[in-house]
Amino acid sequence: MKLQEIVIHNFMPYKGEQKIEFPQHETQNVMLLFGDNMRGKTSFLNSIRWGFYGLALGRHMRLIPRVNLVNSIAASEDNWTMSIVLKFSHEGRQYELRRQINKKEHISIPRNDGDFEELIGLKIDNQVINGDSIVNEINQVTPEEISRFFLFDGELLQEYENLLVEQSEQGEKIKEHIEQALGVPALVNGRNEFSKLLTDARRIQTRDAKNSSDAKTYAEQQRVNEGKQATLEKDIQDLEIQQRDVQKQIDDIEEELKNTEAVQRKKYELDTLKGQLKKVEEQLAYDADEQRKLFKDAWKDVLFKGVEPLVSSLQKRRNSLMSAANNKAVLDSKISELQKSLAKPICPTCTQIIPQEELDVITAKIEELKAEAELSSVDFDDVTNINLQIDKLNKVKSHNECSRICELVTKRRKAQVAVITIETQIDDIQEEIRGFDTEQIMRQREKKDRLGNQLFKLENDIKETKAKLNKLSENQAHISTLISKSSGSEGQSSTIRVNLYQNLESVFKAGINELRDALRGQVEEFASNAFSQLTTEKTYAGLEINNNYGLSILDHTGNVLKERSAGAEQIVALSLIDGLNKTARKSGPIVMDTPLGRLDPNHRSNVLKYLPKMAEQVVLLVHEGEIDPSRDLSNFAERIGARYQIQRISATESRIVRSN
Repeated sequence: MKLQEIVIHNFMPYKGEQKIEFPQHETQNVMLLFGDNMRGKTSFLNSIRWGFYGLALGRHMRLIPRVNLVNSIAASEDNWTMSIVLKFSHEGRQYELRRQINKKEHISIPRNDGDFEELIGLKIDNQVINGDSIVNEINQVTPEEISRFFLFDGELLQEYENLLVEQSEQGEKIKEHIEQALGVPALVNGRNEFSKLLTDARRIQTRDAKNSSDAKTYAEQQRVNEGKQATLEKDIQDLEIQQRDVQKQIDDIEEELKNTEAVQRKKYELDTLKGQLKKVEEQLAYDADEQRKLFKDAWKDVLFKGVEPLVSSLQKRRNSLMSAANNKAVLDSKISELQKSLAKPICPTCTQIIPQEELDVITAKIEELKAEAELSSVDFDDVTNINLQIDKLNKVKSHNECSRICELVTKRRKAQVAVITIETQIDDIQEEIRGFDTEQIMRQREKKDRLGNQLFKLENDIKETKAKLNKLSENQAHISTLISKSSGSEGQSSTIRVNLYQNLESVFKAGINELRDALRGQVEEFASNAFSQLTTEKTYAGLEINNNYGLSILDHTGNVLKERSAGAEQIVALSLIDGLNKTARKSGPIVMDTPLGRLDPNHRSNVLKYLPKMAEQVVLLVHEGEIDPSRDLSNFAERIGARYQIQRISATESRIVRSN
């Protein structure tokens, strides 16, 4: 299938009629649609999906109501007509598909899907197709179950990461979609039909066995099992209804919260600011208390500055007196020695009498030393008094109270400025979210968490109940075999039917497993080949697939890589998409919304070179942060067949224009 043209009329942000032509060249098969976020890239993808299948998907694969599909400006002008026209070719035939909704005549302002009527028309080679055959014709070209593998966005790429988690609920759901695309349900439906026929046949066999004395006991056991089976099936049905109800409540809350994301962010910011304000105010109170304590001893710091030089002066004076006293002691010692020489004038070395002229010199020296000693005379009471003064003055201690008070004053002044700034920010945010019930938003978030726990419990209950049902089925099969072998039952038609349906069910079960194994092998092979061309790390051995179709990276030794970056996840997801498209029953164009968001420049270059090979047509819906026209287009410029730009007209209106 190859897209040729789409005509959009009043669909979401696209007011009025807008026509986009897809590239038809075999090698120039890439179309680029540039647009900033919130301008309509995802809406363009949804226009294709809605044109084919009559549904548009929001976040978490939720259906978008019809009333939200009609352009809001057109609706405000009471123009509630919206339509999509798709022209495409398939196996040499030309198709023109038109899908349109209008509000019903008796409806003033539509509120729900039932307030619209939908019209659908299809021409094949200009021949009008009957309405009851249109859906079948579309599914012959591009079945709805494979649409998620050629119409997908960045959110879908991230979903594939869940496939790595065996037995995860979300992984199981994606696996179901994958197997739908690969054709597994054809066998699954056949198995289920034979399972129903087998159940009916066993019921008849049980009824017949009541008339046999050998099988009567088995029949009673089977009758009890049938009652248990009905109970378990009813329990599963009730649990699944509860599960859907809880999931719907979660989806509704998520949709409500999505519309208040900005308010939630502001509320979180407000709570953060209030927390910061509380800390600053607590610190201010602590610093004020510390400042009061410092003021009690601040006089010591002031007095210390006057006492300090006085103590220093006293210490110098005391040192001077002590030095003089030490000097006098030395002089007195010298005088004493010289006086001994006068008292006994004999030289201690030669034992001769010292001459008179030398004694006169000693006498003169003694007089000189006595005069000097007199000058060094110290009154020790003065030293004692000085020491007492120093001791008293040293009691005036300083811990730099004044300096610390100054620091606290500066610190508190800055904190007070911070308080004013934070209070201003709080006032601004409160003004922004005035009118929103932020407490209700928080309650909804808490309710969503509670529902999530409830959903988890329901999922476990369903698994446990299904396990009980499977075990019961095994017991029923065993008893049915015993009945079949009992005398009087072997030739009965009910036993023949049971054996036949059991064998057919087993054949289909084996076929399903063989088909799944074969398909997984093909997907793994194709995906590994794509991965080798997409990744920049060439030492990887390839990819390994699990039962969920989750892909793990194998390193050069063949071991599974434990940790993967966000970019690696995206490369693996793209490889899986390529593998699924090459394995699927039908092939078609690929339309990717925001496919390169988490890739580094080198991986982005590899992806852009490989994407044109993934399908006959590749449509990339990107913003310039993903593909820089001046830098990245060189990677596949020769493959670009058309370029478009989404122009913003207003917050609720955009227009798609062709670029050079």
